[in-house]
Amino acid sequence: MSVADHSGRGLPHSTTLARGLEAILHPRFDPPFASCLKIMIARYLPRAGQRAFARDLERHRVCAFLTRRQYGKTTNAARIALQKMMQQPGHTVIFGSVKLDLGREIVRKESEAMGRLYHELAATARADQLKLTLVDARSGLALRPPGDNRRLSASGFTQRREQLIIDYLKQNAGAQHPQAITADDLAELYEAQRLEFRLHFSKLLYSRTKVVALTPAAVGETGDLITDEVGRAKNFREICEAVKPIIGSNPDFRWLLTTTPPPDDSHYSFDLLAPPAGWDPPPCAAGNTYTSESGIFVRRITAYDAELDGVHLYDDDTGAIITPAESRRREADKDAWDRNYAVKFVLGGTAAVPLLVLENAQQRGRTAQPCEFFPIETETDLARALDWLRARLTDGPVGLGWDLATTERQTSNPSAFAVVEQLGEEFAARAVFTWKTADPARALERVRQILHTINARPAGGRARRLCLDATNERYFSSDVRRALRGEVPVELVVASESVERPGQPNITVKQQLGERLVAALEDNRIALPGARYLHEDFRLVKKERGQFVCEPDGQGRHGDTFDAVKLALKALASGANRTVVLGGQPPQNNF
Repeated sequence: MSVADHSGRGLPHSTTLARGLEAILHPRFDPPFASCLKIMIARYLPRAGQRAFARDLERHRVCAFLTRRQYGKTTNAARIALQKMMQQPGHTVIFGSVKLDLGREIVRKESEAMGRLYHELAATARADQLKLTLVDARSGLALRPPGDNRRLSASGFTQRREQLIIDYLKQNAGAQHPQAITADDLAELYEAQRLEFRLHFSKLLYSRTKVVALTPAAVGETGDLITDEVGRAKNFREICEAVKPIIGSNPDFRWLLTTTPPPDDSHYSFDLLAPPAGWDPPPCAAGNTYTSESGIFVRRITAYDAELDGVHLYDDDTGAIITPAESRRREADKDAWDRNYAVKFVLGGTAAVPLLVLENAQQRGRTAQPCEFFPIETETDLARALDWLRARLTDGPVGLGWDLATTERQTSNPSAFAVVEQLGEEFAARAVFTWKTADPARALERVRQILHTINARPAGGRARRLCLDATNERYFSSDVRRALRGEVPVELVVASESVERPGQPNITVKQQLGERLVAALEDNRIALPGARYLHEDFRLVKKERGQFVCEPDGQGRHGDTFDAVKLALKALASGANRTVVLGGQPPQNNF
């Protein structure tokens, strides 16, 4: 709300008050914004790493700021948002805060930080003859944030101008003076995502930074995007999927990510931001930079880097300065220290397949035993895939696994079909197919063509067995078994069924097959396609309290390729008088 122009007229800045808590920089004497920007940079980006990252933003549209804890990631990101507003009148910055999605106490602490940031920006505004006020746009009331005890007239406004402001508030909100708000009030406004910073260039033109929860739906507005503490964000893969079309729509848009490494290596930020293998530069006060395997430019600031710039660590008891090496020596949880202060991507977490194990299996599939992933959209795609498979199959036994789905919606699970060849005691997932179709006849025809390709190979014979996940598609699964009778034995597998283990607790078929696949991977006895799709799909599978669980991502992936490969391994292990060793143990009769 612009309460008055320089001729003394009271002016609302728009016909409807925007929802949110507004921080308005109101120019009293129209000072040049370039001067204000210069002051802000000099005053609020003092550390070497922060100054370097400000320069990085000029050269890279998408970039990440990885720093040790308490280096000032969030505050620095907020100041960068203000800089962007000053540079581009009418511009929007979306500030995605993970704190809004993590619970009430964290929200309260973060709102207090926002209050402190307000006072810092107010000081900058006064230094360049700008006026910073808070307004609840929903009600039209001017607000005094916690710790601000000044009356409106103490800011330097003339009595006439103050009276015009009071008259405006009487007319629009029924209040005579700015209303004081408590820390609880600010926390509630922040939690309700009603916090919005606005920088007015005129009565009609303003830039804004909108604070929202870091969720896929909340970050869907166009403009620059700042995503804070992405390593703690839920559904970060879906957030990235929502953001990329926005960033790709305008070459002037920027996407800034801030975080420390996540505690779970299955978190999508791990794959997105981890440095290349072996990257270990010497400490530097401004930090060091690299480009991740996903193509994102990253500036990393460790405790060792920050120490060179005068940002120290302190003894928990005496408060004396200690070196990073001494801090790590005293820490009982070395992995936590390495994440939070050495800014290392530490392996570990809930992923069912460890990262290095999966990468090793995929590397073998690129080199030693050729394996490939084929997303099938048309019959031409399938024909090309079968030509490739025909040229790579050898004479080993072949097992087939089908995790089926009969739908083609954008976010629906795809069908996944795996062709696994046994090579002595090892296995190669020669081809993994995925498709989406609501036509069961088309899906069945595709499987027939795959079968004909295998059965026609010069040596090795027909496919041994097809294991089909019938947990949710029992009727269609029965139809498939009848249709393929005479071409391949079809075994219907119900993942929820219990498996008896003498002397041990019973487990489900899903748990048993998952453990067998993970064991084979950890024993380095299986090669997988090297495709990114398969890598991400396998990493979706988690193991929690002994159970294999999986949350679908934005593409509908649900660990479907993981399930198809484990079913194909079961197909090789099933059948009378067959012995296939998986994970170092002979299969039981019911496997």
